[in-house]
Amino acid sequence: MDHWQLAYLGLRQIPRELSEFELATFFTFSAKERALIDARRSHLYRLACAVHIGFVRMTGRTLDAYKQVPKFLWAFVGA
Repeated sequence: MDHWQLAYLGLRQIPRELSEFELATFFTFSAKERALIDARRSHLYRLACAVHIGFVRMTGRTLDAYKQVPKFLWAFVGA
């Protein structure tokens, strides 16, 4: 199967749990990415921006496609 035919993780629903690898892959940012988030968002919106970027990476969709974000994800990105 070609890579473009594979579904994104969480495309239809947010997984109840994500592995450490998935969290690190989608929701961990390089120093350059963090600097860009910090430069473009005030301290009130940085966490939300990081979660949103991680969701786009993971699912290919924006956060408005979901009703809620799991607590464990807010905690991981906030740390």
